[in-house]
Amino acid sequence: MGEESMTHDSQALLEGIQDELGIEDAAGAPLVAIIGRPNVGKSTLFNRLVGRREAIVEDRPGVTRDRLYGVASWEGRHFLIVDTGGVDPSLDTGLPKHIRSQAEVAIEEADVILFVVDASEGPTAVDVEIAEHLRRSGKPVIVAANKADSPKRELEAAAMNELGLGTVHAISAAHGRAVGDFCDALLELLPAATEAKPETIPPGTRIAFLGRPNAGKSTLINSLLRQQRVIVSDEPGTTRDPIYLPFRFRERDIVLTDTAGLRRRKQVARAMEKLAAIKSIRTMERTEVVVLVIDASEGVTDQDQRIARMAFERGKGVVVALHKWDLVRFDGKLARDRLEHTLESLSFLEHPHVIKSSVVGSGRDEGAGRSYNLDELLDACLSTAAALNKRIPTSALNEELQAAVAAHSPPIFRNKPVRLYFATQAENSPPLIVISANHGRCLNPAYERFLLGRIRRRWHLRGVPVRLVVRGRGRGNKDRKGG
Repeated sequence: MGEESMTHDSQALLEGIQDELGIEDAAGAPLVAIIGRPNVGKSTLFNRLVGRREAIVEDRPGVTRDRLYGVASWEGRHFLIVDTGGVDPSLDTGLPKHIRSQAEVAIEEADVILFVVDASEGPTAVDVEIAEHLRRSGKPVIVAANKADSPKRELEAAAMNELGLGTVHAISAAHGRAVGDFCDALLELLPAATEAKPETIPPGTRIAFLGRPNAGKSTLINSLLRQQRVIVSDEPGTTRDPIYLPFRFRERDIVLTDTAGLRRRKQVARAMEKLAAIKSIRTMERTEVVVLVIDASEGVTDQDQRIARMAFERGKGVVVALHKWDLVRFDGKLARDRLEHTLESLSFLEHPHVIKSSVVGSGRDEGAGRSYNLDELLDACLSTAAALNKRIPTSALNEELQAAVAAHSPPIFRNKPVRLYFATQAENSPPLIVISANHGRCLNPAYERFLLGRIRRRWHLRGVPVRLVVRGRGRGNKDRKGG
């Protein structure tokens, strides 16, 4: 099980989570949490499973404090794995309490719990107490009796059956002894990524608020709902779990989603924030429109661009909220510069709606402040959702294609003229336009942008990705592949 068996997402956004975790769909993979008392070899087993040295291993307890995430691969299956600090229920103050809380969060999120014990010591009082806690969790548990690096130790590991958690697997993480058979047993407990129980989302247009920590996402949502439904705090990372909030606007059903702020790789150091970022990626997969919340006092950052690009490349409509506009609006030059920089930095979003929003006054974090341009923000979201799901009549699309060719003929392809015969919309959400031509992949990027620009302007497709495929008519499969 090694690094070479993992696939890498070349588009890794977040330079943080998916690039760091190492598989394209890390967000949907099952999660295994490694739990155990200090110094039983949890980090050694973690490194063995992910195939590289990521967890710090020292022969003293308490080295691993926060949760550390990685990706393991076995028999073609990928799963997330999280290493936790050693749990000692008898210590409930200071750092041990912090470690225990981290482990409890990991247990709550895990699909399977990997309980590591020391085969050389037999079941201790702490092991028995942890085992009782794991039974109460109701999660599937697999027991690894580590440090069984000899036949004698394997026999001693049988004493761990007293824990009452099922079959005990005697392994040596340091030497790889019996780890393969253990992984086979672990796979039998793992749910497939597609078998995970889907979260119930209320009906309506799904709008997710994404952005950096402290950009004002939770304040915006509370103001839209006119009540405090999500916690607002100056401490970044307050929101960890996506929250789905249905309400009505202009006789339309809308579902708002608040998510954790997303940070760059070197800043997503705490394991809890890594988990929150994974959840934000999962939320993005389930939404239609992403509201990119930008702190107007700071302007667009590299991370804002990464978030926007991730949403756009995943086929989501994007609306930009220049929030906290009250902090710049009275400085005319700064306000103009901030708006121009926003439009320039996010030009790849293809003319998204940019709304200058503010929530001010007493009670603003509880939904009781004075808000500005929030109705306009929701109108922009509904307009973007309509564009995302737009169905363009074939006759009108071909009319526009003919007008575009008449205004500007396609460039020569391989010393031959290009003829564009027919256009149709094959899909929506996001729109996919298929053009039949005398050659496949015969349009250069500049001419494709020219065609898409006309289509966007005529049908008001702002802030949504529109894909274009050119197929050769009457040619072999090779020519008929999309460009």
